[in-house]
Amino acid sequence: MTDLTRPIRRAPRPDDPRVRFLIELSRALGTYGTGAHRLEEAVRVCAHELGLECHVFSTPTSVFLAVEIDGVNSTYLSRIHGGEVNLSKLRRFDELFNAVIDGRVSPRAGVRKIKQIVHEPDRVPWWVHIGSIAIIAPAAAVFFGGGVKEMFAASLIGGSVGFLGMCVGKNRQHARLMEFLSGLVAASIAWLLMLVIGPYSPGVAMLAGIVIFIPGLTLTMAMTELATRNVVSGSARLIGALMIFLLLGFGAAAGNTGVHAFVELPASVEPVGLGAGWNVLAAMVSALLFVVLFRAKWSDAWGMILAVFVSFYGSRFGVEHFGFEFGVCFAAGCVGVLGNLYARMLDRPSATIMLPGLIMLVPGTIGFTSLELFMARDTVSGVQTAVTVLIVGAALVVGLLLANVIVPPRKVL
Repeated sequence: MTDLTRPIRRAPRPDDPRVRFLIELSRALGTYGTGAHRLEEAVRVCAHELGLECHVFSTPTSVFLAVEIDGVNSTYLSRIHGGEVNLSKLRRFDELFNAVIDGRVSPRAGVRKIKQIVHEPDRVPWWVHIGSIAIIAPAAAVFFGGGVKEMFAASLIGGSVGFLGMCVGKNRQHARLMEFLSGLVAASIAWLLMLVIGPYSPGVAMLAGIVIFIPGLTLTMAMTELATRNVVSGSARLIGALMIFLLLGFGAAAGNTGVHAFVELPASVEPVGLGAGWNVLAAMVSALLFVVLFRAKWSDAWGMILAVFVSFYGSRFGVEHFGFEFGVCFAAGCVGVLGNLYARMLDRPSATIMLPGLIMLVPGTIGFTSLELFMARDTVSGVQTAVTVLIVGAALVVGLLLANVIVPPRKVL
């Protein structure tokens, strides 16, 4: 019988600094939101340049590396704890990756540098992060056709949910309830505000308030991985996105039911949208706040602003001339071409451009609406909306793949 009191004997760490660099690089890229197809290609290219034969298998929660050195095969497993997207760190990993394969930095020094970058504290104060969410929420309300009341409510909801995330994120058990609590708080505030500001559209305010937490980008990344034949990673990421949708929707339904059970509320009304000039202002504000929320460098702000406007006007032009689905595909292709050109010209990760551009197109809010319809027992409409989510996701993926054909990416990141 095994003695459980004895310490577990751990396998020795690889002595070859090249292998250690590959392990740390793959773990860092996975932590900060790099898709499986890009992560595996980056590690393979790096291993080849370092004179190693390496096979990589990546999932959202782990990465396997099979390395051959002098005829001896060794397999390593690294656990990935996904964190928030951090474009600044991704850019620094890309610079370090280039320096190592060019021979300007040794693999041993590269390992130390990766650990240094990973353990650097967040330089954005908590109140700036929460304030950014509170400001980007009313911008989203403008895109959803909301008016002044919806903007005010969305800002209050976004700030409240952002503060909630900061509080529960410090405890692992509480953090697992974050999506449910976000939906619960958002729905409760959205409906209770009708007692203060009068009739308005609480659905628009709630969607705008939690838009930053809806996993539309995760859904799009999952479908991209499936399209590039990374079936395991894509399936796992797709189920993860679906679970977040379910928890958000269940929390929203609980908040809706709880408020209506104890409070008599007036009927909601259709929102009165603002002028076209507000859309331009909302797009500009969103682009600037993406720099903060995605931890990008301010030197990349102009590119992110350009990507948001290309996405915004490209989608409207495409929908007007080609229909909804093909219009989304056209806009995604424009964003992909812009991202590849940016990476080619400035030798920076294309994600810096693609991420803010795609987040304007991802079908996350449609997916949340579909879930609400299912909760309301409107099964037919819910199924139709869910199919629309999949079609829009496929359109985004096709647009990005076509962009890689039109302007082939010169970089693996």
